Amino acid sequence: MQPYDVIVLGSGNAGLCAALSACDQGARVALLERAPQEQRGGNSAHTGGAFRVAYRGVDDLRRLMPDLLDSEVQNSDFGAYSQDDFFAELASMSQYRSDPEVLDTVVSQSLETLHWMTGKGVRFMPIYGRQAFMVEGKYRFWGGLTIEVSGGGLGLVDALFRRVEKEAVEVFYG
Repeated sequence: MQPYDVIVLGSGNAGLCAALSACDQGARVALLERAPQEQRGGNSAHTGGAFRVAYRGVDDLRRLMPDLLDSEVQNSDFGAYSQDDFFAELASMSQYRSDPEVLDTVVSQSLETLHWMTGKGVRFMPIYGRQAFMVEGKYRFWGGLTIEVSGGGLGLVDALFRRVEKEAVEVFYG
């Protein structure tokens, strides 16, 4: 085995993003995945691919979803999901046991992080199927969830692996 600057364990969303972030910094990266290649992606591959993100309105979402059609915008009330609301919901979900500084970083960097992910090939879209309902002729979203990855969790993992392969991250399967 050759020397590496960074060794990442696991090929779920967190591991793949960590490997790509290290590559962005010029590191030589190895990614170790316990599963065989056909089962890669960890729990991320089995999720619906929904993401929470703090955003001010539809203009922020348009930058995340360049394929968003004008007709979708006209037929949807995307609202906003403030950093304060996002923070409060995360704190509540952890029964207020999470480190507030860590939560603040997660929340304040959420939009920038998803922009970074789009630059790595992840494609986001409105989460109409599970998080939107029709009210007075417009789709409205609930639960702080407005977007999902095209293709769900498997689409997320596949998109990130395409980039991992381009970046020449060495992947070792169990």
